Amino acid sequence: MLPFRGGTMDKNRCMVCAKEGAFEGGVCDLCKAIIRGEALEGQHQIKKDADRSLHKEGLDLEKKTHG
Repeated sequence: MLPFRGGTMDKNRCMVCAKEGAFEGGVCDLCKAIIRGEALEGQHQIKKDADRSLHKEGLDLEKKTHG
């Protein structure tokens, strides 16, 4: 660990993994990607659960098609 120098440190550290470097927003790119992936996974699970609940109630929604 770097010594404390009057409130500033020589390099920034990622707030998630503590890797040293210059990071936009205080989080490294790898940790941003992991966090983004977890958020999308959670969002997908919420939609899946909602669709399942609607199906149980007899309300099927039309699936969107891309293209």
